[in-house]
Order: sequence, then structure tokens, then C-alpha cells
Amino acid sequence: MGMKSDNPIIIKNDDGLFQLVDDDHHTLETKVAQRGLVIFAPYFKDPEQRTFKEDLTYIQLLELVKKLDRRLKRKGLPEVKTSSKFNQFVQQRQYYIKEQSQAGLTIKDGDPRWQQEFDNFRAIVSQEITRPLKPEQEKASFFMTIMKRSANFSVPGAGKTAMMYGTFAYLSSPRVNEVDKLLVVSPLNAFAAWRTEFQEVFGPKRELHYLNMRDKKYNNNVGAIKHDWIKADVITINYEALQSKLNIINDLLDSKTMLVFDEVHRVKGVGGQRAKAALSLSRAPHYRYVLTGTPIPNGFRDIYNFLHLMYPDEYSSFFAWDLTTLNNIDPEDVNKKLSPFFWRTNKQDLQVPKPDPDIIKEVAPSKNQELLAQAIYENENGTLATFIRLLQASTNPELLSTNINYKELGLVDADSGVWDKQTATVEKENSSSGEAYKKYDLTKIEAPKFEMGIDLIDKLVSQGKKVLVWGMFVGTMQKITDTLNGMGIKTTLVYGATPKQDREGMINNFRTGDAQVLVSNPNTLGESISLHQTVHDAVYFECNFNLTFMLQSRDRINRLGLPANQYTRYYYLMTKGDVAHMGFIDRIVYKKLKDKEKVMLDAIDGQLLVPEYTDDYLQEVKDIVMGRYKWWKLYN
Repeated sequence: MGMKSDNPIIIKNDDGLFQLVDDDHHTLETKVAQRGLVIFAPYFKDPEQRTFKEDLTYIQLLELVKKLDRRLKRKGLPEVKTSSKFNQFVQQRQYYIKEQSQAGLTIKDGDPRWQQEFDNFRAIVSQEITRPLKPEQEKASFFMTIMKRSANFSVPGAGKTAMMYGTFAYLSSPRVNEVDKLLVVSPLNAFAAWRTEFQEVFGPKRELHYLNMRDKKYNNNVGAIKHDWIKADVITINYEALQSKLNIINDLLDSKTMLVFDEVHRVKGVGGQRAKAALSLSRAPHYRYVLTGTPIPNGFRDIYNFLHLMYPDEYSSFFAWDLTTLNNIDPEDVNKKLSPFFWRTNKQDLQVPKPDPDIIKEVAPSKNQELLAQAIYENENGTLATFIRLLQASTNPELLSTNINYKELGLVDADSGVWDKQTATVEKENSSSGEAYKKYDLTKIEAPKFEMGIDLIDKLVSQGKKVLVWGMFVGTMQKITDTLNGMGIKTTLVYGATPKQDREGMINNFRTGDAQVLVSNPNTLGESISLHQTVHDAVYFECNFNLTFMLQSRDRINRLGLPANQYTRYYYLMTKGDVAHMGFIDRIVYKKLKDKEKVMLDAIDGQLLVPEYTDDYLQEVKDIVMGRYKWWKLYN
């Protein structure tokens, strides 16, 4: 290499790889060194040149050097030195995870030895923001600041975005100057919340320079991205688009960019495309955070990706759980390791008023609906198809004239790993063309539940209330919208096919404009939208088993900021029936959801992480349709 050295040294070569270079005394050719280098073999990309693989972590490299040095030192041979570029690589990534673990535990325990730092944090943040943080939010923001890399698992509606801006306010303040911009990876419908919350939190004290990487002007225009990135302080990109912009983002990311993964449960699938893209982001950002109100919906394997997002270098040495271990691990072991690294605030901590008990509105089916339900049991071969057809016939029998659109169920991001892996097989086994129902005049079959829902909305609107309506099937949502608009009730429909650039304006017109009713499905608007300022009544025409979507849909109108005396009401519409008599299943589906909700809320309102419910959507469908779910308990 043309270098002279009295010690072996690790350098960064012209290819950008770290290389172990021998000294002038040929230390690495001695038998002692050769025996030591045997352990290096799996880590070398080129054993002859002693170049290391590029995916090694700084921890692995330091450990290898330490092991070789021990052998060399025992024989009085020169120890390995490291170049300035290697030292810089380590310094940029080094995270003292054991010490940070102690910091996390003591901060969460309210140890008074942190009081001076907390007071300093509060003083600086108060100078930077206009809208003060709640006391519980201040604690969370301080915790995340000190931890540098941590998770916020506060319940939906607790104000995680504001907590994150508290951390950002401190770190980007002139006195601290640790970061200068915030990159948020999130679902598309969270973009507006990050933009508007910045303006609410900082007010006139800071002007927002916002970069939306989904803006059309950045398509195939790297120059425009580079230009706007420099002056931006908040940048957003959605998980689905991340892969296409990965190269340019990694070129621009540096240690002064704060990186946030919002609704990180979106990347829980190990090996999935979203997870791969997220995990491929540069490790340069020193401040890295993950946010979700539902951290482990199905089991402890859900923590695998988000821990790798926060601790890509440290995971293998500190946590060291493989997927097989996580499938069968003792919850106590997990919590002992994880506890220092996450913060959780529940709604009780923030004194969010509890919603009223659910209001169940149940009605008997029409005679023709009863005949249709029997036909469904007799004609459908697949249990999932039977389940869907019963839900459709309960509210909108006309849907039985067309093929089932499984995407409307929102299963891909839901509870079922089985669904992800076996989509084609499941759809084939549950194909349903609607041919069997052509003998019925579906357009004339009365659905008392639908009429009851329309009357309820009419009554609420006549009282001057805005109403949020949740459906599942596009045909039903369209029918609700058309019916209400035909009655003179100004109604807006936002669903998957609604142009993304139009959604924010439509939602704002419902929130503060003249729209009286908003119709949507939880797949589209279940996350990151706040409507609680003006909307306090939600009507559910249809539900499925996706509890994550269900809870998040409820949290759109029950969030931090509600006055203590403000009610929140949820109305659930049901057609009476039971499986034993080949009837409808609305009540059974609702009860199953409430069972799962209790398990989940016990988990997310506590301070321990436990799996919230089982990952077996299809089995639950089978239990209901085959009558194995104990429906009679519902009436006792």
C-alpha cells in the first residue's frame, strides 16, 4: 500500500472498505497473528487482502480488533492501530447502549438526579415553542432527548407528534444545535398532522420549511430534492415510496438529521418490502425514534424490525433475539431488556375524558334478508366468503351481485400474517362471483339496519352535530353518501380511490367547513387524523376483525385536547341474528372485537409490553361462521 507503520492498522481503502494492513515488521505474518486471524475469516470480504465486509457494525469491528490485540499483546507484538477515518466511523455510530439503558430506567423512575437536566430542558423548550407541552408530554420529550434512540408507545390520541416536536425543539435550538432537520417516514395520511402540528407547537417563533417528497415536482428530479432539502426543517415520505427515493435520501442524510418512523407497526413484517426499505436507510442520523400506539399487536416478533431501526449496530450484541426465540420468549425477559428504551403515556395520564359506553342499535332483518342469509350459508364454500357475504347482506344486499373485493377488508396491513403469505390461495378458496344470488331482486331487498343508520345520522345532524361514519365496503360507503346528499345533508366520502391531493381539503371542510358528515373506512382514515375539535359522534355501519384499524378509527374523535365535560359517542349498527339459525353475525363480530379490545387496552395502558391479540384473523372468521364462537354468551 506504500505506507510505513510500526503497527498493523485498519484503514479505509480506495473502495471505501475497511482493510487491515500489515506493518513494516510483518506482524500479521507471525504464527500468533495468523492463528488470531482465523476468527476474522467469516468477516473478511477478501481474506488475502484482509478487507472487511461492508455490512459489519462498529461493534463487530471493535470486538475483532480487541480479540486480535489480546493475542499480540501476550507475545509482546505490536497491537493494531486504527486510522482517523475508522475512528470517525466509530464515533459517528457509537451508542453506549448499556449506559443508555441505565439512563432510561432512572428517568422513567423519576430519579431526582435528573432534575437539573430536566429543568434545563424545559427552560430551552419553553423559549422555542409557543404552545406549552402538557407535563406528561414534557417528560416524554425529555426522555427521548436523553435516550437519543427510543420508542414512544403512547396510546393513540396522546399527542406523540407534539412530544416529538418537544424533542426537536430542544435539539435544534441555537444553544444545543444537535440537529437541523427532521425526516419523518410515515403513512401518507400522517403528513398533514406533522405539518399542522409544527405550526401549532412553534407558532410564530419558527417558520415551517416543509418538504413533501411525494410532491410531483420531485419525480425524477434529484436536483430539486437536493435544493429544497438544504433549507427544509421537516421532510416527510411514506413507507411505500421510500424505496424509490432511497438513494438520494441516503446521500443527503447526516448526523444532524433527526429520523422518525411514525406508525412503525406498518413495517412489522420481517422481510417485507416496506421493512427492507426502512432498514436500508443510512445509519448516519444519531437521533432515531419510532412511534406507534400498537407496538406488538400480534406477538414479540413484531419488535424485531423497530429495534433494528433504532439499534442497527447494537441489536446483535445487546438484544440478540432471533425470530425463533421471539416466537417463544418469556414476556418478562423481553420487558426487562426493552423497558429502558420506550416511553408510554396513556389517556388517563393526560386526563382525556373517557368516551360514553358504546351505543348498540340493533334491528331485526327483513324477511327477504333472512332468505338471503340462508342462501349465503348454502351457496358459499369458503368460510371467509361466507363471513363477507353476511356482512354485506346485513347492510347493503346489492353488494352480493358483484365479486368480492378482498382488498376492501384491509387485511394486508391487519392481523393476519397468514393472509400476507397465502393471498392467492385464500382468494381462490373463497371466490364468490355473486352468480348464486341473481335470482333475487337485490335492489329491492329492504335492509332495516341501513335505514336505521340513515335516520340516526339525520337526527344527529338536525341537532347541529357533525357525524363521522365508518363503513367497510366501497359500495356501502357510496350508497350512504348518495342517500344523505339526496336528503340535503352535505356529505363527503373519502376512501382509497379519493385523490390524495384532495383529501386534506375535504377533511378540513368537514372539520371546520360546511360538510356535515364524513364517510370513510379505517383503512384510509384510521390513522393520524384528528377530528376531536368539532366531531363527537361516530356511526359504524360495518366492522371487521382488524382491531388496530378499529381502535385507531375510534381515536379520531377521542384525543388529547378535549374538555373534561365533552362527550364522545360511538354508535354500532347491527342486524339481529345468529349462526345457529343461519342468521346474521353483526353482534358476534362486535363481541369478538370487544374481547380483543380488552386484551389490547390492558396491554397498551399498562407499562409492560405484552402481545395484544393473536395473529389469526382467518381462524376467527372460521370460528364465527362455523358456529364455534360462543355466540349465546352475548345474550347472558
